[in-house]
Amino acid sequence: MIIKLQKEFQKRRSKRQNVLIKTKLEIGSYYFDAVAYDLSLRGAKIKLNLPLERGSDFLISFKGQRKIPSKVTWVKNGFLGLEFVYSPEAVKGIFGSLGDRLD
Repeated sequence: MIIKLQKEFQKRRSKRQNVLIKTKLEIGSYYFDAVAYDLSLRGAKIKLNLPLERGSDFLISFKGQRKIPSKVTWVKNGFLGLEFVYSPEAVKGIFGSLGDRLD
């Protein structure tokens, strides 16, 4: 018997790091505070008290670093899975020493 995994679990191709990092989301002309619970060079899992739909585009920044264009890939129980639009190499450069741990 073959079990099909949900799409978000099939796509995990990079190392994830459990974190608790304050983030800022920019959606249009609005800003929201959120918390990242895990992070990779391809995306993150964040907690946000705002119902964003799957496929929504926004900018996210971690600890005042450069903004990273992102897209919501899944939504469940107040958490969002997001995928960075930039390549893993570009995200690693933005994250600096944190990016080295995600390699």
